Amino acid sequence: MPMLKLEEPDRPTPVGMPILRLGFRPFYLAAAVFALLAVPYWVQQLAGGAALPGVPGVLWHAHEMVYGFAVAVIAGFLLTAVGNWTALPMPRGPRLLALFAVWCCGRLALLVSAGPLAAAIDLAFLPVLALCIARLLWRAKNRRNTFVPVLLLLLALCNLAFHLGRLGVVQMDPTRPLHGALYLITVLETLIAGRILPMFTRNAIPGLQQTFRPWLERIVPAITVAAFAAIAIAPQWLPGAALCLVAGGLHLLRLSGWGSWRTRSLPMLWILHLGYACIGLALTLAAFAVCGFASWVAVYHLLAVGALACLVLGMMMRTALGHTGRMIGAGLAEKTAFGALVCSLLLRIAPLLLPLPGNYIGWMAAAAASWSAAFAIYLVRYLPVLTRPRIDGRDG
Repeated sequence: MPMLKLEEPDRPTPVGMPILRLGFRPFYLAAAVFALLAVPYWVQQLAGGAALPGVPGVLWHAHEMVYGFAVAVIAGFLLTAVGNWTALPMPRGPRLLALFAVWCCGRLALLVSAGPLAAAIDLAFLPVLALCIARLLWRAKNRRNTFVPVLLLLLALCNLAFHLGRLGVVQMDPTRPLHGALYLITVLETLIAGRILPMFTRNAIPGLQQTFRPWLERIVPAITVAAFAAIAIAPQWLPGAALCLVAGGLHLLRLSGWGSWRTRSLPMLWILHLGYACIGLALTLAAFAVCGFASWVAVYHLLAVGALACLVLGMMMRTALGHTGRMIGAGLAEKTAFGALVCSLLLRIAPLLLPLPGNYIGWMAAAAASWSAAFAIYLVRYLPVLTRPRIDGRDG
């Protein structure tokens, strides 16, 4: 099976504002700003503070961490990576700005209104992104990656279900489709990480011996989908616990062959390995949650703060450096940001799993502060990188 193509295709002569030359630039910056502000905003609401008149409370928080933060990172990644997969020009300039504006309008709409118009504005982004990606893959006859627009459309359907449930159009707990969306994103992480993590690790550590099990590569995505489908449909179905336990173990077995221990002195790698490990740990914890022995909230945050945030922060840094002509490496800023994110994860899930002293809101506030610190560091370090031309004079 051919490996993921990472070298950059020939691109046109640089022209226009640097921030609009490739999709990762505006979307990664926006994702970092949104992450920095959104979590403290939610915690102050939880503590009784003022809120804007949009979607209320926990629904806004759960929705926006998926369809605001996570989808922005996914968009930035895909609007960069698909150019490598297809060797075709990606949206840039006014087209990229228009796509970015659709995402921004969705975020603003849900802050100021909870009505159907706000929902319609929010629903627009993912179908447009899926169409853009599908057209490029079709033109390049790239069938291997057709799962990407399919997953984007499934995410869009989950978003539609959320809004229909929230508005009372259908009788549905609106948090259920949000959990489904988080599971879909984790499936996407499983597929992409399986391609790039072993390669990144092998390229960074000469002579590394990795173990590849073809049967495991075939079965992990399927068993992951089955486990997530089971707990999405019936969170208390005991066979679902068995599926989650098997899936979690298979993810950890898969990871064990990639040389994770050898990455311990390489922060740009270990953060990605830690993120992938959180998928296996979250599925294992989900098996206990099905049986009533663990917190579902801990499962969701292990997937969101552990798997998703660790993987995306690592990739946001790697992409920003690599696609602006810089060497990929971790300095003090990167190491500190990774440490803050790991602290945020531990502070968020520890009080859900252990009988710790102190006020629960206090633990959440500490986790939020650590989370925001990680993305504030990213902004300070990478704002100049993402808003200036490539240092090698190339486009992108």
